[in-house]
Amino acid sequence: MPRIRIVCISDTHGQHAKLSVPDGDVLIHAGDFMAFGDRPKEIVDFNQWVGKQPHRHKVVIAGNHDLMFELSGERIPAY
Repeated sequence: MPRIRIVCISDTHGQHAKLSVPDGDVLIHAGDFMAFGDRPKEIVDFNQWVGKQPHRHKVVIAGNHDLMFELSGERIPAY
């Protein structure tokens, strides 16, 4: 049976680019990836960073600091 390697990180608060993330099959970010919680640029930056990670599957869970996900759709700009 093949093994699956799961990498789980959290609470990076805008510092994700400084991390050395281990290789794996699945990358999970378990919340609080934003530093300020209400800046769309932080989401765009984080999304680009996640997209560059080599993991085949990626899961992102919004944490209590990721406030943009609590705002109504009208207030979140489309990117």
